[in-house]
Amino acid sequence: MEDHTELVLPEGTRLVHIGPHKTGSTAIQVALFDLRERLGEYGVAYPGRTRRARMAGWALGLPARRAGLEQPPIKRWENFAAEVAACGEARVCVSNEDFGRAQPEKIRRIVDDLGGDRVHVVAVVRGLQRYLPSQWQERIKADVAYAWEDWLRIVLDPHPTTSSDERWNVWFAHDVEALVGRWTDVVGADRFTLIVSDDHDRTLLPRTFEGLLGLPSGLLNPPAGRSNESLSWDRTELLRSVQVAFDEQGLSRAGRAPWTRAVRNALLNSDVPPSDPRTPPYPAWAIERIRDLSEKRADAVRRSGVHVIGDPANLLVDDSVSVGSPDALPPMDPRLPALATEALVRATVKHPGLTAADFEDGQVPERLLGDQDHQADSPLPRRVAGRVRRRIGRRPTSREK
Repeated sequence: MEDHTELVLPEGTRLVHIGPHKTGSTAIQVALFDLRERLGEYGVAYPGRTRRARMAGWALGLPARRAGLEQPPIKRWENFAAEVAACGEARVCVSNEDFGRAQPEKIRRIVDDLGGDRVHVVAVVRGLQRYLPSQWQERIKADVAYAWEDWLRIVLDPHPTTSSDERWNVWFAHDVEALVGRWTDVVGADRFTLIVSDDHDRTLLPRTFEGLLGLPSGLLNPPAGRSNESLSWDRTELLRSVQVAFDEQGLSRAGRAPWTRAVRNALLNSDVPPSDPRTPPYPAWAIERIRDLSEKRADAVRRSGVHVIGDPANLLVDDSVSVGSPDALPPMDPRLPALATEALVRATVKHPGLTAADFEDGQVPERLLGDQDHQADSPLPRRVAGRVRRRIGRRPTSREK
């Protein structure tokens, strides 16, 4: 990487960080937001009341808004843009990974409203072999219960015959050639910096942002435990088992949300150490496809014409990739299924007799919106807990490795 001081952007620059998702955006946002009061000492501003202005982006019509959440009024975006403008000659950083999913007409508005020719865009590209497991578990966290290989077949299909939300979620922002092209069509190649992620160097992102913003080296230190950490393989499969069990009971995603959310949060907050390996093995067919795609992505970075920080070779498949049976199951600490069962019980409302029929319209019945912590004798969660225990009972524990 080049000298730290050579990266510094001119005063008054609006550094627009577009992610995309699962490339370390949360860690950068947390570090900048925590330091926002001190940044002024160095002529830098990080506007907004939260670590990322997602409501402002949703008001603009960017995707990724939670299902059932109404689009905020456009005034939310206009107010945020006015706050950026009010920063004057400070170097301003705006970070929102939803920008990586912006269509061309939205990109033009983002650039115009945030400063026009003052805008400099920064994005991060991450190797597929590490990105894909991370994205799969995000989809499980979102209650989309695809098995690992089934999901890979959807997102890696070289000749898809139908559109798919899963493919769009992966490729719209992570097709690096298309992403760079959409933004450089508006800002030009000279105002676009592309960082090639290095999973072996966690300092690359914070040091690069310090350089671009003219901050002292070592100032940005993302606190441990506050980035958007992925669920480990054992936790992901356990959460998916809960979702599959609810699927077998005919319960919609909306109807089961109180229980699946409770299990997800219990697993995210648990201090039970994750089992090794942390990510599932790839089936052999998938590695060959990823190898080919990775070579094309690395070549696209080299040909991009934008300012590249990092080595495009980091995008290639390396020897650390694990290849194994698509039916493999993770070792699991027996405390994790116990946590999941406890979370199901705690999320059970006190109304007895709950069945899938209560959720036929896809909504949580009004009578269930009471005390979510009350433990009750409700047959549906009990049946699901029993199915989960039977599923997990067939998995090897961490002690059997």
